[in-house]
Amino acid sequence: VVDDHALKLQVSQRKAAQVGQAADTGPPKKKGPLKTSRLCVRNLAFEATRNELRQLFGAYGSVSAVRLPKKSDYTGHRGFAFVDFASKAEAAAAFEALQHTHLYGRRMVIEPAEEAATDVGTVQQATEKRKAAKELRSEAK
Repeated sequence: VVDDHALKLQVSQRKAAQVGQAADTGPPKKKGPLKTSRLCVRNLAFEATRNELRQLFGAYGSVSAVRLPKKSDYTGHRGFAFVDFASKAEAAAAFEALQHTHLYGRRMVIEPAEEAATDVGTVQQATEKRKAAKELRSEAK
């Protein structure tokens, strides 16, 4: 129970539609160590909160941050989250343990998140894009 909500976690039991057919028909996924300590959690139920995610992922390591991007009208989050861990090993443990988990009846899709670019040119470009978008929003009002 987290914040007076009863959480029910289930492991997904996806089976092949026919005998001999692979359940996952997508491109083969690379196995191996994660290259990042940040996970992206997609297909997240809109009832899920930051505290619930922190508690769920905190069982597998030290969670340094949980970010739930908001909708543009501020009515709730957008259905995905980013979870930052203290180390890559902790992120890998959570990734392996929770990748077929359901939360509030929805199967969470967990994947490694891309690291934010830290070089000067990329940061300056992102700043310019934010300024331009802010100016467009202010002109539209």
